[in-house]
Amino acid sequence: MVPQRKNPLVAAALAVVPGCGHFYLGHNAKGLAYLLGIGGLQFVGFDLDLTVIGAAVGVPMELGGGGLWLFSIVDAYRTAKSMQAAGPKPGNPSYQRR
Repeated sequence: MVPQRKNPLVAAALAVVPGCGHFYLGHNAKGLAYLLGIGGLQFVGFDLDLTVIGAAVGVPMELGGGGLWLFSIVDAYRTAKSMQAAGPKPGNPSYQRR
């Protein structure tokens, strides 16, 4: 089975759902980290918004989750671009000597 080249635009589009762009690229640990990080910041931030300290802590946590989400989209695109530029390497099943 020869791995297919990954399209950076597809990776960025899938990253709109946290972690999916990285799962598409095969970077499962990074995708899981983004999924848990963004989800955790949004959940805890929203939960704190319902309390007295929400304005001081909850809103910045939600903004942090939103910022991390935007960064994950850019990171998925850049990761796919760097994977394309690196090309196949010896030891990779898709590598063929010429």
